[in-house]
Amino acid sequence: RNEQQNIASCLNSVVNQNYPEGKTQVIVIDDNSHDHTAEIVRGYFEKFPFIQLISLGTCPPGISPKKRALQTGIEAADNEIIFTLDADCQASPEWLSSMTRYFEENVGMVAGFVALDESKEKSLFHKLQTLEFLGLTTAGMGSIGNDEPVIANGANLAFRKSAFYDAGGYDSEKYIVSGDDDLLMQKMHRLTNWKIRANIEREAVVKTAPADSLKEFINQRIRWASKGLIYRNLSLVVFLISVYFYFLLLFVSVPFALMFPTHFPYPLFALIAKIAADFFVIFKGTALLDRKDLRKYFLLAEIFHIPYILYVGFAGVLGTFEWKGR
Repeated sequence: RNEQQNIASCLNSVVNQNYPEGKTQVIVIDDNSHDHTAEIVRGYFEKFPFIQLISLGTCPPGISPKKRALQTGIEAADNEIIFTLDADCQASPEWLSSMTRYFEENVGMVAGFVALDESKEKSLFHKLQTLEFLGLTTAGMGSIGNDEPVIANGANLAFRKSAFYDAGGYDSEKYIVSGDDDLLMQKMHRLTNWKIRANIEREAVVKTAPADSLKEFINQRIRWASKGLIYRNLSLVVFLISVYFYFLLLFVSVPFALMFPTHFPYPLFALIAKIAADFFVIFKGTALLDRKDLRKYFLLAEIFHIPYILYVGFAGVLGTFEWKGR
């Protein structure tokens, strides 16, 4: 939707895949754009006849426009394995080949890494975003590897069409603005016998640009956080609420502990435990993507992490966000 600045780069990365010719079908869903997105896509038709454009009108009330768009694409797809890629992202040339290798007979979904594009990091704010996003993605991939999938990113996701329908597709959450990725993954894990795999190969990494403004960044994270209390896994919801209150207690008690460390040291121990756990995840993630240069920003990022999580989590419950002008 309204991606005239990005759609060409995205399509270029897709048509330049090192994958057997004639084995792919590219479906672009124009979600009621008001810019030149559709015109740019049509410019590819003559050279790349396997690209198909489907333009949608105004979305009916009570339905997530994004899920309607994805559902339309899935239904139009001729093949069994569906790959989803956001218009503001670029895939590496080996993306399809790498992701496809993970589809053993019993595998219904494969989640790949999404990372912020290093070449577009122009400020300290961008560096901190990259670090935060890398930690979030690494934790999500770890949960899949531990057979307790929690989050995925629809900007780099692949699944069998049959597994999608076995899980009920988007039907039960079609009114939720987002959640086309992690809610679907959780349903597939909970309701079917299909296995879910995490692909941590660098060849499968999809890159996107960091947010240019704090408002844009916070709005995106609020949208992501808005799904937390909708998760069907009660133990996961309880865990997320517990983490939130853990952060809230740290936010309130650590200042007192710093003023009276000999009489009130326990919040400092809890803070050290949090920092150690965060660093373990960041250490692993930066090693996987060869971004060890980001580690020097870790302590600075930790200063903002607790108030950031508290605000985003609260705003996410309230649902106070805007997405794509809606």
